Amino acid sequence: MAIVVFGAGGGLGLSLTKALKQKFNDSTLIAVSRHPITERVAGVHYTTIEDYTSTHLHAWVNEFSERGEVLEGVVSTIGMLHDDDTFPEKQLDDLNEANLSKLFSVNAVMPLMILKACKSLLDKKQSRFFVQLSAKVGSIEDNYLGGWYSYRGSKAALNMLLKTAAIELKRSHKSFVVAAIHPGTTDTQLSKPFQKRVPDDKLYSPALSAERIVKVIEGLKPEDSGGLFHWNGERLPY
Repeated sequence: MAIVVFGAGGGLGLSLTKALKQKFNDSTLIAVSRHPITERVAGVHYTTIEDYTSTHLHAWVNEFSERGEVLEGVVSTIGMLHDDDTFPEKQLDDLNEANLSKLFSVNAVMPLMILKACKSLLDKKQSRFFVQLSAKVGSIEDNYLGGWYSYRGSKAALNMLLKTAAIELKRSHKSFVVAAIHPGTTDTQLSKPFQKRVPDDKLYSPALSAERIVKVIEGLKPEDSGGLFHWNGERLPY
């Protein structure tokens, strides 16, 4: 049985790999990233993938199958808030097509391509899970501040796509859980530019966030499929 972490090279991806290895010690842990990972966890299998497009994901699935692995679960940390050319927009005048397309591609399209690719590896009768890190700011109902158009919109799209996939897969994979989890503001590169505004008790270490996420994963049941969950296990509104 194998659990796969996609996006394992980031700060939270590394901590999640460690936490999953501790909690699911009887399972094979496979860490997938686009770049080689130098800080490695003992007993974890590491592999690189050029990108998260269908072509390369299909090749990875074939390699996984050829090794005779059995997929137990997937955790994806794939996501983007900013880079050197992109920053959250405060107002409509800050919007441009390139940034919108970039964040929708990373935050919504890539995770669904991973889920699509992994579908062929899922046992239709056994309990399995697919967890994608999302964000509370992607909740339409919970949006009271506005701003951050590309990030909010792409995470809302992600939540809708996961919900839609959960409905479809429920018909064929009755014990399969698709879930989105909000990790809280974690001390990683993703949150660095915004940490001055975050109270000390609301900025969490990657290790703590990973521990909380794994606890939510452990508690997931088939009836939870399609849900968006806070790091404490509370169901969040869409």
